Amino acid sequence: NIFLGIAGEHISSENTVGQISLSTSNVPVEITEEHIENVKTNAKNTINIKKNNRQQEIIHAFPQYYEIDGRGGIMNPLNMSGFNLKAYVHVVTADISAIQTIKKCVTMAGYNVEEIILEPIASSFAVLNNVEKKLGSILIDIGGGTTDIVVFNKDSIRFSAVIPFGGTNVTYDLTMGLRTSPSEAEHVKITYGNSIANTVPQEKIIEIEGIAGREPKQKKLRYVSEIIEARMREILEMAYNLLNEHNNLRMITAGLTLTGGASLLKNLEFLTEEIFNMSTKIGYPNLDKLKGPTEGLYHPKFATSVGILYYAFFFLQEDENNLQDYLSADPIVRFFNKLFKSIKNKF
Repeated sequence: NIFLGIAGEHISSENTVGQISLSTSNVPVEITEEHIENVKTNAKNTINIKKNNRQQEIIHAFPQYYEIDGRGGIMNPLNMSGFNLKAYVHVVTADISAIQTIKKCVTMAGYNVEEIILEPIASSFAVLNNVEKKLGSILIDIGGGTTDIVVFNKDSIRFSAVIPFGGTNVTYDLTMGLRTSPSEAEHVKITYGNSIANTVPQEKIIEIEGIAGREPKQKKLRYVSEIIEARMREILEMAYNLLNEHNNLRMITAGLTLTGGASLLKNLEFLTEEIFNMSTKIGYPNLDKLKGPTEGLYHPKFATSVGILYYAFFFLQEDENNLQDYLSADPIVRFFNKLFKSIKNKF
């Protein structure tokens, strides 16, 4: 069975509220797992009614916190008592056609789809720790075709989004600007790429391979970096505007983490700090809980894959009691176990 990461322009997310009545008498009712599931279902139904669009399918519904009779900020209402229960929930939807196409590909390959996970959420399990998720942090995963965003605060997901631009767009810009092949443009990007052009000496020259056997050309490295900076600045400013529109960025105490293959472009973290005015680091996947020859996975481009491994591991465990020693060993894993319990029943 296959655990799939999904991203793309068709992804959308929204925070919503579900609510149910627990008691119709003057006696409060003790909250059970069934009540919690019912209030989350109510939140999802609110999204379905609001969108009124059968072309979208809910792939995640993450509880942020609960409210009992007006008392908010409750992380786990189980066994508490009250008359009315509210759930503040982050709901992620994806295009049904895209989901069915992916599932069909996996089925044709001879496998089954077990779960579909939004890629930036998967990446967060590998590169963010419990402290970052509690204090407030932003994760920006810059892949080939998309830039994926997720915001955490107080141990819950507050926002997620996908921007349909990524490292492939930088390669295309270099292909056009340098009049070279895509493979040479990718080589130049990885080998010489710099996200802040004014840090590159004006006199520095590199040789660019010609197309289909044509003579190579010499180009100023500053010009190459100007192409890269223009596209990366555009992507990061789009991310900033999107985040600033939907979030109070002053609540992000732990800072911003960049991950994904394109995050290793030279000086990208400094360009990000300039745009966001926020402490930024490059996120490498935590491999402490993996065994075997894992050295090759220690790269930001594998953050999503490692995150899905953690997800799959816990999903497949049947006896959680045997995991307690393991789970208590690492804040990342402890957080994931807490979140996993809230999504263990399929939505």
